[in-house]
Amino acid sequence: MKKKIFITGGCGYIGGILIRKLLADGFKVACFDLLIYGDSSVKSLSNNKDFELIKGDIRDKEKLQEAIKGSDAIVHLAAIVGDKPCDAAINASYDINFNGTKILAEIAKKQKIGKFIFASTCSNYGISNPNEFAKETSSLNPVSLYAESKIDCEEFLRNFSSEKFKVVSLRFGTAYGMSYRTRFDLTVNSFAYEAFKTNKISVFAHDTWRPYIHVQDICNIIIEFLKMEKLKENSYTFNAGYTDENYTKKQVVEKLIKILPDLKVEYISLSNDKRNYKVDFTKIENFLKNKRTKDVNYGFKEILNALKAKNINDKDFYNNNLEALVKFFKVNQKKLERKFTYEK
Repeated sequence: MKKKIFITGGCGYIGGILIRKLLADGFKVACFDLLIYGDSSVKSLSNNKDFELIKGDIRDKEKLQEAIKGSDAIVHLAAIVGDKPCDAAINASYDINFNGTKILAEIAKKQKIGKFIFASTCSNYGISNPNEFAKETSSLNPVSLYAESKIDCEEFLRNFSSEKFKVVSLRFGTAYGMSYRTRFDLTVNSFAYEAFKTNKISVFAHDTWRPYIHVQDICNIIIEFLKMEKLKENSYTFNAGYTDENYTKKQVVEKLIKILPDLKVEYISLSNDKRNYKVDFTKIENFLKNKRTKDVNYGFKEILNALKAKNINDKDFYNNNLEALVKFFKVNQKKLERKFTYEK
C-alpha cells in the first residue's frame, strides 16, 4: 500500500519539485492549494494516478477535513511568504499563516495522522550577533510579520504535539535555484536575473549574513523526515540547511562575478531589510547525515543557463507581485488586531 502525503501550498516554489520527488519515490500525493499564483507548476502531473490537486483554503474546515482523509503525513508549505506580501495583506496573511496552521493541525490530529512537517524559516532570528552562529536554542528576534507568524506557529505546534502526533519544524535558510515556479524575489535568483538582463546589480547591506539552501536540498530534507519510521520526541525544531552555505551578500556577489567577470556592481550600505544572521546547522547535519547536493555557484549557473535558453517565463514568478495578492484578497489594510503568542 502506497503511503499518501498531504501537501499544503504544493503549487509553489518548493512544492513542484517535492511532489515529483515523492511520486518518483513511490508515494501518493494530494496537493491542497489556494492557487493564488495558479497551478502551472503541477499541470503536467494531471494524468498521474497517484497525484491529486485540490483547490482550497486551509481555513476551510469542511473542505480540509474531507481532503485530508487517508493521509499518512502532512507537509505544511502553505503560507503568505515573505515580508512584502505579508505587509500588503496583513490580516489575511496572519490568518492564513497562523490560524490556518492551527486548523490544519487540529484536523490532522483528530484524523490520527501521525507526522506533521512544518516549513518555518531562519528569518525567525532576525537581527543576531554576526560574530556568532544562531542555534535552535538562540534567542529569536523577528523583524517582520512573516517571521512572527512562523514563530507563533512553531510554539503552537510544539505545545500541540503528542506521542501520536509528531511535529517537525524546519527553519529553512534562504532558498535559491530552479523550480517549476521559480521565484526571482530571492537573493541568489534575483542577482542572477538582474545580471543577465542588465549586466548590473545593486546590492543593499552587502555585509549582512544569510544561510542559503538550494530548493532541491530543501525537498531532500523534507523527504528524509517523511521516510523516517520512528521519531523519539513528540516535537522537533531544526535549523534546516548546511553550515558551509552561510555567506554575506558581498560573498555571494563575488561568486557571481567569477561567472560574469564584466558584471557591474553597486554596493549600497543602506537597506530597509534589517535582517542579519549566520546559522548553525550542526544539529540537523548530525541527525540526518544528509549531504548537500547543490551550492550557490551551481544555483547561479543553473538560473543563468535557463534564462539564456529562454526556459523560464519569468514574468509570473514573483511572490512580491503585490497587486495580484491584494486583488486576490480584496484588501486595503493598515493595522492587524492580534496578540502574538511569541513575546520579544
